[in-house]
Amino acid sequence: MSTATLDATVLPLPSPGSRAAVVLERAGEAVGEVADLPVEVLDERGLTDAVTTVARLRSQLQAVELALAAEAEQRRVAADAGDTGADAWLSRLTGERREQLRGGLRLARLLRERYRATARALGAGEIRLEQARVIVEGLEVSADDVPETLRVQAEELMIAKATGAATRTGVPMPPTGLRRAVRRVYGRLDADIAAMHLRRSVRRNHQRGVTKTWFTLHDNGDGTCAGRFCVPELHGQVLRTVLETLSAPRRFGRDGTGTPLVDASAGTETSGLGWCDKLGRAFCELLEHLPTDRLPRSVFTLMATIDLDSLRSGLNAAGVGTSTTGADLDAGEVRRLACEAGIVPAVLGGASVPLDLGRTRRLHTEKQRQALGLVHDSCAIASCDRPFAWTEIHHTHAWSAGGATDLANAVPLCWAHHRAVHDGRFDLIRHSASEWVLHRRRRC
Repeated sequence: MSTATLDATVLPLPSPGSRAAVVLERAGEAVGEVADLPVEVLDERGLTDAVTTVARLRSQLQAVELALAAEAEQRRVAADAGDTGADAWLSRLTGERREQLRGGLRLARLLRERYRATARALGAGEIRLEQARVIVEGLEVSADDVPETLRVQAEELMIAKATGAATRTGVPMPPTGLRRAVRRVYGRLDADIAAMHLRRSVRRNHQRGVTKTWFTLHDNGDGTCAGRFCVPELHGQVLRTVLETLSAPRRFGRDGTGTPLVDASAGTETSGLGWCDKLGRAFCELLEHLPTDRLPRSVFTLMATIDLDSLRSGLNAAGVGTSTTGADLDAGEVRRLACEAGIVPAVLGGASVPLDLGRTRRLHTEKQRQALGLVHDSCAIASCDRPFAWTEIHHTHAWSAGGATDLANAVPLCWAHHRAVHDGRFDLIRHSASEWVLHRRRRC
């Protein structure tokens, strides 16, 4: 009896690396199929589902990309490939900028070594890459001085906020809100650590703002200029507050006696404009009120106002100062500001420089402006709260029509109301001894 022998060839099992490549290739093919679908046929629900699914898939792919980058850096594959670093190796393979990849490598390293919960949430598509970056950078500020169990609790809380599970509305918290929340994440966990973490976070935030501040401006050659800038958070908030205040004048207000008034001119010039357009107009107003003849050492100008009797009796009793914006300051604060600010004495009832110039000058002088500042602390339009420092002096009887450049013919108006006065659709009417109103003219 003969026996038959069988030759069996053992095929090698695919390596994990090749399996990963196959899976990624399949994912790419699936995405290609979706890209070929006509999005025009999708209804609103279909569009919503597609957008959220794409966002989740993007987060998952970014998590994979970060994990691959971290592994490449740990293995030092760049040295074997002749590249100067993992960022250069990745840049050569992907075509992305090394500077951008360098920041991604740090995030990838931290997700791998310390913030595994955040890495899992990103890999599952529950949070977005920028949210993960905010969580990691925010907690890393004091991670070396916080117990591991406490840091993990803080990380889980921030992930819950990022997904919406720990927000009041159930809506995922955007990166801007997360940055504020992560500074105070230890507030309910440990008071001492919370104070330390908040202090370090604010200091680091300030340092980042200073080091990353820049500004560019380009003349488009068509009558416009375009630019971009990056400033510290504090200055950005100040700028936003100023522009929003300037671009949103109040239609309803009260005069000096508390009587409700309606500003007929509010919003007429910017009606029909978008919010960005209004902010642009407000930025122009801000620029027009910058000093053109000099750059002051300080933005403050202190006017020390005192009556003649008090001046003669002695200055020691005067312990409070008032700025031109209406703020009351204690003596110590006045002395501090006076180190850099210009100080202008205004003595009521005593000798003063000539204030009425008649027809000898076209524009009101600085001394006249200072005198008006003693009567007005804001725009002369009743109900307008724009500070006096932002006003422009208007001739109530036009200089071109024979009006004199003196105090009796001077009224301080803010940028918006000054433009409204010259609009032609409004009449400037005296409302009280120091207040005026704008009335819309009747159409003939």
